[in-house]
Amino acid sequence: MLSEEAVLLLACLAVTALVIIALLEVVWPSRVRHPRARARYRRPPATRSRDGRPAYRRPAPEAREAPPRPGPPTPRRVAEAPPAAIERRGESVFARAVQSLAAPRPAPGLGPPPEVLAAEPAAPPPPPAPAPAGPAPGPVADRGTADSSLPLEECFSLYQDKRYADVIAQAALALERDAEAGRRGPTVAHEVAALWSVTGLSRQALDDEEGARAAFEAAIHAAPASERPTYERHLAALALTVARRLIARADTLPDAAGAERSGALRNAVRWLRQALASAPDDTALQQALARACAGLWDSYGRFARALIQRQEFPGARRVIREALAEDGFPEERREVFGDLLAATFSGEIGQLTAHAIRVMQDEHEREALASLERAEALLASVPTETLTPKRREEVNRRLWWGYTKLGARRVASGAYEDAVEPLFHALRLGDANPEQQDEARAALVQALDGVAEARAASIGQLLKTGDRDAAARESDRLRKLLLEGIELGLTKNELTSALTRTRRVFEQVEPSP
Repeated sequence: MLSEEAVLLLACLAVTALVIIALLEVVWPSRVRHPRARARYRRPPATRSRDGRPAYRRPAPEAREAPPRPGPPTPRRVAEAPPAAIERRGESVFARAVQSLAAPRPAPGLGPPPEVLAAEPAAPPPPPAPAPAGPAPGPVADRGTADSSLPLEECFSLYQDKRYADVIAQAALALERDAEAGRRGPTVAHEVAALWSVTGLSRQALDDEEGARAAFEAAIHAAPASERPTYERHLAALALTVARRLIARADTLPDAAGAERSGALRNAVRWLRQALASAPDDTALQQALARACAGLWDSYGRFARALIQRQEFPGARRVIREALAEDGFPEERREVFGDLLAATFSGEIGQLTAHAIRVMQDEHEREALASLERAEALLASVPTETLTPKRREEVNRRLWWGYTKLGARRVASGAYEDAVEPLFHALRLGDANPEQQDEARAALVQALDGVAEARAASIGQLLKTGDRDAAARESDRLRKLLLEGIELGLTKNELTSALTRTRRVFEQVEPSP
C-alpha cells in the first residue's frame, strides 16, 4: 500500500497537470471560439456533384446602387402617390413575400432540377413610382393655414417682446392685404379675428383705449360663432378696466368740478353700454353699468344744485336738460329734476328783477326796463308743465313788482310817457293781490292823465300851425292808449280827466258840422 506521503504527492501532481492543461487551452485553444472564422480555412466548394451534375450555387445578391449625393436643399413639396398605386404596390410586395415563404428551399449543396429552373418565370419588374403630384388648384380658402399670409406667429412674438407699435403696424398691413385678396373660410376668419385681437391688446398696452375697443369689436365681427365669446370677454375686460378707472376718478373729484365728474361717469356709462352691445349677458358689465348710472344721476343733481347756489341758472338748466335727455334716466328721479329746472327759471327771473330794482335806484331806468323785459321773455319760454301754478304765480308777482316800481318812479319824476309801458306790463301779469293791483292802477291813471294833458297841448300847437293831419295822428294815438287802459281794467270814472281832455282834442281836430 502507498503511504500517506505518496498519496499527497500524486494528488499534487494531478492538480499541477490540470493547471498546465488549462493554461495551454487558454494559450493554444483546441477549438475555434467563433464558428464563422473556420470558413476561411474550409476547402473551396465543389463545382460538380457526386452524380456528375453541376453543383447548385446561390445567386449572388444584386449590387445596390450607391445612393446619390444630396444636392442643395429644395423646398419640400407635399406629394403623395394616388391611393390606387399605393394599394397595387402593397399587393405586389405582399404577394412576392408570400411566394418566397411558400416555395421549398433546395437542400444544402444541391441545386434545383434544370426543368424547374426553366419553368420558373422571371420576376416582373416593379411598377414605376408615380410622378410627384403637384398641389391641387383651387381657391385660396381651400389651402388653409399652409397658404396663409397673416403673420400670426410674428405678431404674437412681437407682443410678447412688448413691441406693441410693431405689432399694430404689421397687423394693419397684413389685414389690409387680406381684405384686398378677399379670402374666405372658417380658417381665415379664425386668423383675422386672432390678428384683430392681438392688435387690440397692443393698443390697450399703449393706452389707446378707443383703438383697442374698435379692434376687439372687429375681432368679434370677424370671428366664427364658436370663438366669439373669447373676444367678447376681451372687450368686456377692457370696458370694465376703463369704466372702473373713470368711476374711481369721479369719486375723487369735488363738487366744484361737477362738469369733469359728470363727464367721467358719462364716459364710463358709454364704455359699458358699448361692451354690453357685444356681450349682453355679461353680469359684471351689467352691475358696473348700474353703479355708473346711479353715480351719474347723483352727479348731475349735485352739479345742478351747486350751479343754482352760484346763481349760474343757464348752466344749471343745461345740466338738468342733459340729464333728462340721457337714455335710461329713471322715472323716479324726473320729479326731483323737474323741481330743479323750475328753480332755475324762478331764480333767474328773481335775479333779473332784483337787478332792475338796483339799477333803477341808480337812475339807470332803461337798463332796468331791459332786465324786466328779459325776465318776462324768459317766463314766456317756460313750458307749462315745468312750473307749478303756485311757482308761476310767484314769478309773475316778482315781475309785477318790478314793472310797478319802475312805472311809479317815472310817474313821480313826471315822465308820464315812459311810465305807461311798464305799468301796462304790470297789469297784464294779473297775478298780484288786490292791494297791489290798486297800486298799479292808480299809477297808470295818473300816467294817462299826464299823457292826455301833454298830447292835448301838442295837438293844439299842430292845429295852430295848420298841420291837421299830424294833429289827427296824435289824437288817434291818445285814444288807443285810453282804450288799452280800459281793456286792462281801468274804469271810465278813473279815466274821467283823461277822457275829457281827449274829447276836447277830437272836437278841435274834427269839428262838428
